[in-house]
Amino acid sequence: MNKHYRCNKGGLWVATVLLTSYLAGNLAFAEDGQKSAGVKFRPSSSSAPSVRVTGGSRGSGDASVTLDVLAPDEVGVTTQEQPSLFWFQSKPANAKFELTLLQENKAKPLIQIMVDRSSKAGIQRIKLTDHNVKLVTGTEYQWVIALITDPDNRSSDLVASGAIKRVEPSADLKAKLAKATPETTAAVYAEEGIWYDALSVLSDRIDANPDDKALRDTRADLLNQVGLKAAAKAEGAKVAAK
Repeated sequence: MNKHYRCNKGGLWVATVLLTSYLAGNLAFAEDGQKSAGVKFRPSSSSAPSVRVTGGSRGSGDASVTLDVLAPDEVGVTTQEQPSLFWFQSKPANAKFELTLLQENKAKPLIQIMVDRSSKAGIQRIKLTDHNVKLVTGTEYQWVIALITDPDNRSSDLVASGAIKRVEPSADLKAKLAKATPETTAAVYAEEGIWYDALSVLSDRIDANPDDKALRDTRADLLNQVGLKAAAKAEGAKVAAK
């Protein structure tokens, strides 16, 4: 009887260990799945040509600066007349900074902003509402950022660029947005391939809640999805430091 009891007790112990491991594994899977699926960017076309130009890094050691536009490889889209543009600079630089927005088939820039010294680092933003610039539906625009290390030799600029196009929101997107909450709106835009709006909504929430680790982690994941590893890594470092 005691022998039978010990056998059952041993079996119960093994079953408990297996069940605990199973639940722990599934919980970890669920948490990881939820984390990675929070905002999933799905570009409208997987065969679209790459137009993003990555600035890469200039200099060496502590002087090295990475510059990137926060845009997908292909032409990123927005539903907004006056969207925000985002870029990443790894560290301050003793150089002038220039941002230029160009409309296709037009030589004169819509805006050209020059800053005497690029003293900011991290993810940065310009709102077109602040510059009275409006995008026309169906028209492509190129935007270019540059660190000007030598004004007399612009070929030495560290340059990155991306493209943006304004589109009309579909009836399906409007219906989804009508049902969305502030927590899910960025995910709706990303799922529909509306890059700039997804990033803008997510960044608005981060601006309102700068200490929210989950939001920063989500933005880092979104950036990683389009290969913006330097910006994503810096955002991840902020999460770890908080």
